Amino acid sequence: MDVSGGRDALVFLCFLGQADTTTTNDELQEELLALSRDLDKSRINNNNNNKKEEDHGGCRPPMCAAGCDPDSGEELQTDGHLQSNVALLRGDLQPQVDLHEPENQIDPVALRAMIVEMRAIADQFDHSVVVRATDSLAKKLSNSTKDLWKAHLTMEVEWVVKHSLGFDLPRERVMMALALTLVKGVCERTPRMLRSLFQTTLQYFG
Repeated sequence: MDVSGGRDALVFLCFLGQADTTTTNDELQEELLALSRDLDKSRINNNNNNKKEEDHGGCRPPMCAAGCDPDSGEELQTDGHLQSNVALLRGDLQPQVDLHEPENQIDPVALRAMIVEMRAIADQFDHSVVVRATDSLAKKLSNSTKDLWKAHLTMEVEWVVKHSLGFDLPRERVMMALALTLVKGVCERTPRMLRSLFQTTLQYFG
């Protein structure tokens, strides 16, 4: 799995992992946890290809949304909910590694601020416009090949911007928050699309 765009990947996981209501989409949370673990393993494999290590230096992979060692075999609790220490997914960023290490280059304070900013921007969108765009995006994605998904996402983001009041914010931030909002809406309806939409979203950010 491609693990490029480490910061964007973390933003994606954190944004989608935050519940909007008191109810939780357990299927989506499980998909997010599985994705984060796969990203952990890919990062570790990439590091092992670049240098020989007998251990991880006492550190845990920065992508681990569960706040646990992906190799420990730790699974979901028996009640079907994610473990209580899902630090990244609940937005309580308590990194298990030094994110300033050369291979990570992720500032946890800046990352937390970015998540808060994305949520604040998303809250400003007209709900009815977002729902309509989410409906349209979900339909287009279901009826097209994955190589067209980025184009569909781009089109819906631009449509919402066109039908929304102006934002006195950097356009890049607005587009990023909107893309995450639409993708989250689709994934909440169809969690199995998460992995493919993860790649599509990173391509869109790139």
